Amino acid sequence: MNCLGLIELSDPVSFDPVDTITSVFFDQKNLQLFSVRSGGATGVVIKSPGKPQQTFILEDKGGILAIKLSPDQKVVSVQREKTRLDFYNIEKGQPNPLEYSIHVKNKNSEIVGYIWSTDDEVVLLTDTGIEIWNITASRKLSKYLRSTSTPIFWYVSCPLTNYLFTSAKDKTNTLQVWSVKNSNVIKLQGIDLSSSVTEKDVSFISVYSQCFIRVNIVGESSKVTGIHLYSIYNDQVHLSHLLNVSVSGALGVQTLDNLILVHSLQNSSTQMFDISSPRTKQTDVGGPQEHIQILPQTSLTDKGSCIPLTYPPSWVLFRPNILIDARNGRMWTLNLKLKRVESIDEVGLCRFLLHRVGGKPFILKHLKHCLQDQTVRAEKFSLMFYYIVLSYHIHQNLGDPPTLQGVGYVQSAVQIKPAVVLDQSELYTAVFSQAEKEGVQLERVQGVLVEYLLVLSQFKFPARQFILEMFINLAVQTKQFYQMHQYIQYGVIGDSKHIACILLSLESVYPPARQIALDMMARLGNGVEELLEICLAEGKVVQAINLAGSNGLGESISARKYLEASKDLHPTTFYHVYNFFEERNLRLRGNPRFTSEDKCEPFIQQFKLMFTS
Repeated sequence: MNCLGLIELSDPVSFDPVDTITSVFFDQKNLQLFSVRSGGATGVVIKSPGKPQQTFILEDKGGILAIKLSPDQKVVSVQREKTRLDFYNIEKGQPNPLEYSIHVKNKNSEIVGYIWSTDDEVVLLTDTGIEIWNITASRKLSKYLRSTSTPIFWYVSCPLTNYLFTSAKDKTNTLQVWSVKNSNVIKLQGIDLSSSVTEKDVSFISVYSQCFIRVNIVGESSKVTGIHLYSIYNDQVHLSHLLNVSVSGALGVQTLDNLILVHSLQNSSTQMFDISSPRTKQTDVGGPQEHIQILPQTSLTDKGSCIPLTYPPSWVLFRPNILIDARNGRMWTLNLKLKRVESIDEVGLCRFLLHRVGGKPFILKHLKHCLQDQTVRAEKFSLMFYYIVLSYHIHQNLGDPPTLQGVGYVQSAVQIKPAVVLDQSELYTAVFSQAEKEGVQLERVQGVLVEYLLVLSQFKFPARQFILEMFINLAVQTKQFYQMHQYIQYGVIGDSKHIACILLSLESVYPPARQIALDMMARLGNGVEELLEICLAEGKVVQAINLAGSNGLGESISARKYLEASKDLHPTTFYHVYNFFEERNLRLRGNPRFTSEDKCEPFIQQFKLMFTS
């Protein structure tokens, strides 16, 4: 087993363990653990990861079967009997001793469980149906609203939504799904299962802001041979994903940073699945997507350690990522340590990190490492850049993206928002420019940059100026002028005034560059005069003169403007510009001298001082 130390336990939160006078309860909606001593008479301690501890006293009126706070934390609900639920308003941190209650509507029914659906609404699940009650805390009143009849042996609710499903018997092959909405109980479709399950085989999980019903596929000897995920969207339920697992013994399912964790208590191991992962295949059109684990099997570790832990039977797993050991009085959360992630699949690792919160620096580090590693081929970079630009495309809500030939899993990923979005400046600063500074071969940097440009072109994103400048500079250094010419011709490098000016400066080493620049300006719909001004502003005076001459403007351009632009440049540049206008004067006037109308006296004096004194 490969222990990556990728999933580690937080520092533990301690509480009074279960014993003869202490009971422990956990509310998944509010993620609160209640440690109740002597029926509450000697204290109720509430602990929650990352939140301050709360403590209050309740009058001992018998053993407590369940206890929860309302979502707004203003009312505590306590179940002591199978037919009644009591409420106490929280005032100044303590329960008001004046209680008010609800009793099951059907006197022959017993409470199976209950949930707070809103701050002032409780859903009571009994063995004969579902009841909705309104709680008016300010008046200490409870009001029956409505109910529906259905046999319930056990139920499971979603803590993030008001979906739930029920079973009419202990072991079932049918689950009835319900939605509590606007104080109504709405019966959705049922799920017919291929094998019988018990309460421990099913749960709700939420990843990528989607709600799923998790159902274990139970084979012979109670071995779990797979996990089905049924998505609920617009009150419609359908089988959407299949996780390939094979686990004997007790199994627990949690979620962490949109990963699905499948814990095997018997083997003390954990498998990780990512429904956005490229490691999927479509079994048939419209059928569920089949997934294998995204990374090698691992184990939980203590904080700061990479030594695998043994998963004791006293652990109880709660979603999303909470572990409780009630016997020893410890509660932990699971944390993801991205700095420890490893994979021989460069594309898979990039894809994995794009969907992890805090994954940005690790993606940049990964790309930088791949650029330095000569064994990582260009097609790998093409795929990684595709997913990086795809994430940006999705983040910008730009509609359907282009598909990548031979990659069948892109369409499913489109529906999932990425956690990491990288723009061109971040890739340039952290990857491309760094690689050039750190001695990576220029040809390799250029080749990888070309793959990025091609992907940007595929998505119709214009490359930023600094990316294009780097590409052209690399083309000059590696003498790949023809490749540069082709990419401009086919639109991989977009037209811009700035690029046209850079191309003009390459005329001495690549003569066709001047015509490429002129064609680019023509496509942009800008006149030559504007290009001349840009060249002058950037100190490309000789190129500007050549461009003016080739477009019939050499006889009319202002000598003063061009001499002004060149006076602080290299002396050779100033010399050539001055000579050009002297030759023009001779050709037009029969005398090389400047006239008073030219207003070039300062430049005449500068030329004499530099070259004739």
